[in-house]
Amino acid sequence: MPIEPGTKLGQYEVLELIGEGAMGTVYRAYHAQLARTGAVKVMHAISPDADSIARFRHEAQAIARMRHPNILNVFDFGEYEGTPYMIVEFVPGGNLAGRMSQGLLDRGTALRFLRGIAAGLDYAHSQGIVHRDVKPANVLLERDETPVLADFGLAKMLQGSSVKSMTGVTTGTPAYMAPEQVTGQQVGPAADRYSLATIAYEMLTGSIPFEGLEVLELLYAHVHQDPALPSSLNRDLNQSVDAVVIRGLAKEPRSRWATCEAFVNALATAMGAKAPASVERTIAIAPPAESAVGAPLFAPPPPTIPSPVWPSPGDIAARRKSRMRRFVIAAIAVLALAALIVGVVGFVLRGSAAPALALSSSTVHAGDKLTVTASHLPGNQNGEIQLLSVLHTFPFTADGGGNASVEITVPVDAGIGDHTVSICWSGVCHAPTTIVVTAPLVLPSPSPTATPVATQPSITLSATAVRIGGPLTISGHNFDPSKPATVVIYQGALPHKLVSAPVGVASDGTFVVRVRIPVSVKPGSAEIVACIYSGSTVQPTSSQCGAKPVAVLS
Repeated sequence: MPIEPGTKLGQYEVLELIGEGAMGTVYRAYHAQLARTGAVKVMHAISPDADSIARFRHEAQAIARMRHPNILNVFDFGEYEGTPYMIVEFVPGGNLAGRMSQGLLDRGTALRFLRGIAAGLDYAHSQGIVHRDVKPANVLLERDETPVLADFGLAKMLQGSSVKSMTGVTTGTPAYMAPEQVTGQQVGPAADRYSLATIAYEMLTGSIPFEGLEVLELLYAHVHQDPALPSSLNRDLNQSVDAVVIRGLAKEPRSRWATCEAFVNALATAMGAKAPASVERTIAIAPPAESAVGAPLFAPPPPTIPSPVWPSPGDIAARRKSRMRRFVIAAIAVLALAALIVGVVGFVLRGSAAPALALSSSTVHAGDKLTVTASHLPGNQNGEIQLLSVLHTFPFTADGGGNASVEITVPVDAGIGDHTVSICWSGVCHAPTTIVVTAPLVLPSPSPTATPVATQPSITLSATAVRIGGPLTISGHNFDPSKPATVVIYQGALPHKLVSAPVGVASDGTFVVRVRIPVSVKPGSAEIVACIYSGSTVQPTSSQCGAKPVAVLS
């Protein structure tokens, strides 16, 4: 039921309607005695039954107790003709979703937003409160672009017996929802940290993880699939950024960063930025409403937070298998959600088809011609086709209908194994597609009269990031044809064998070997090293070895 201008809600007078959404309606209101403008959130999505109203009051009391520069203040709450409402601080600068829609954020701006959000979330967690629906639309911006978290606890208020309230399984927004929310497990602070890592992923790449999937596919992906590495969508990012963000998106809550601040600090370090001193926004803090007292939503965590434990691949497989039954139940509940919450579906689908990429062949030889065809691009868009693992670029221009077709030549230095083709513009890459190169590089033989020139051995990898137990193809070049080669992976000073015996080298100085990363390797940075083997008692020199860095994922 709409509220007419002039209606009095406590000491606030409703002035005008300023927004509507799936959860309710928002009005601007004014407190004459305090000369203060507020926003009234009328929550039509909460059923006007006794249990729902009692839950609303309990949650509102706990939320109103919080006072933090990056959390929206709650001034008052109550019911209007049986429908719950909250009166909150009025923030005039729009929200983070609108800011991010203007284009990819620069690194400094992204980190500034993330630090503010992280500070607010860590404070709320210390008070025993979990947000449950962290997303850019719920981050309001002051005129100076200070981020302010809104709608704390609103998702939990919507849990209840009424069909109108959604179910506990699906509380939250699918694009930013943690795996434990999807499967209906207990939701704690780690779920908010997952959502924060999802926002960071979107800020740095221009895409959410699992971009373009429909609701059920998206929820399944959060539980069972791994997102593309950020650096595969934005080539300005490095492997350290990949490792930080992917840990933030870990399936298991205990494997994520211990706090939001720890995540943002690690991300800043990976991006080469220094952690700035804390900056507080200046606000007029109103005293809490007289009724704003209550117990926290859950017991606050102990002062010392244990370090995350990285589970083994076997543990992960067992847990995922045990969760399959729960996921089937969750999927049934999501079907009901999809029918009821049309707005969420529209958000996920983004209202338009995602860019698509097609290749004339998925298996090629080095030096082959390959036709790359793209569709659903912005009309007349200029950009480039990127071929990885070793970066090669090919320009394109889309026609007015958003289509493009480019013939490229697979470089002769492309190593055997999987490579990725993506279409990129405005610093963001889309539609990553895999091709397999099946022929090794063959270097021309020197002429009989030519003077041999010593060349440093080198290697290429089929991927710059690989999972523990996952496959990796290593190609060696410029090795001594008369001797085999050893291949190991180093973490710090500790080597781990990748092959049981030295690898044979062809007459042209090349070798190709497919290995699996051993379980003795830990997640993090590592280096693949291949060296000319002269015997078990002979230590190779650096000039006899080739090396490449690699990110190891759990």
